[in-house]
Amino acid sequence: MQEGLTIVRKFNAPKSLVFGAFATAEALAAWWGPKGMPITVQKLDFKPGGIFHYKMEGNGQMMWGVFHYGNIVEPDMIEFVNSFSDEEGNICKAPFPIDFPLEIFNRLTLVEENGVTTLTLKGHPINATAAQEETYRSMFASMEQGFGGTMDQLEEYLTSMQ
Repeated sequence: MQEGLTIVRKFNAPKSLVFGAFATAEALAAWWGPKGMPITVQKLDFKPGGIFHYKMEGNGQMMWGVFHYGNIVEPDMIEFVNSFSDEEGNICKAPFPIDFPLEIFNRLTLVEENGVTTLTLKGHPINATAAQEETYRSMFASMEQGFGGTMDQLEEYLTSMQ
């Protein structure tokens, strides 16, 4: 796997519950996305070859995103390619003035030990130019902060479901 971003987070929840938080539109609507930017799920087809298309709104901004799912092994792993998108779900450039990669491959793995689930998310650009890969690497601190907020929301969601 190429050099990329790695996010690791532990949750006091069974692996099946954490996996389930990624598998339904209702769950994703409750926690996915940056803090302060709730999402609206346009479409979720949670299966290999399926998609998750969503709108993020908040702080006077509106953006769209899409996942294209690859391998899914319940309850251990989810692979997906994440992109910014337009209203129809077509992949498009980031809605801010930087040359960000169009596609980020992500592998999410879940390991449970004594009722605590460790989520590891590893991502890296695919089909990107060298300049886009450098932009991606230069944004690790910002992405870690953003994912931190998202994982905080996931933690709140998991606590509410137990």
